[in-house]
Amino acid sequence: MQESSQIEDRILIIRATEGDAEAFGLLFDKYSKRIYRFIYYKVSRTEIAEDLTSQSFLKTWEHLYEGSKINNFQQWIYRVARNLVIDYYRSREKEELPLIYQEEEIIDGSLIVDPESSLKLEELKKLLLSLKSDIREIVILKFIEDLSIKEIAKIVDKSPGNVRVIIHRAIKELKNNIKD
Repeated sequence: MQESSQIEDRILIIRATEGDAEAFGLLFDKYSKRIYRFIYYKVSRTEIAEDLTSQSFLKTWEHLYEGSKINNFQQWIYRVARNLVIDYYRSREKEELPLIYQEEEIIDGSLIVDPESSLKLEELKKLLLSLKSDIREIVILKFIEDLSIKEIAKIVDKSPGNVRVIIHRAIKELKNNIKD
């Protein structure tokens, strides 16, 4: 299934490279909500998340328009979004990236929380905020964005083994924090 999605993306990328705006629009429709959600979890302000999401797609469109190759659109757009968030915080001299969840965004499928669970959304937010920003980013990509280890490794420029270790340690840390 994932392979057919990548093939579909490649076809759309080829068409977009040839100037087909409708093909790029289809890529936008497919990925814009996920990219917005990813950015929103990092900046916690709707207008900034919308702006950075737009910038992510604009940069990608410009890259395609220049004739550059993109092999995996999903990895590319997440990496562009990630870099824009980093640039945003560098320009504001912030040290820690905030992570704020709004209930309606969590419930709409971006994060499914078992209603029987004793863990409340506010507690979940605090638990995730307890992680360092680079670790939190990997946890978000894995468990909220549902990306594979290999995809995450390419986005954050780490080895798959390193990503696995980070996820394992993060889960262990979160479990310890839940006990506390």
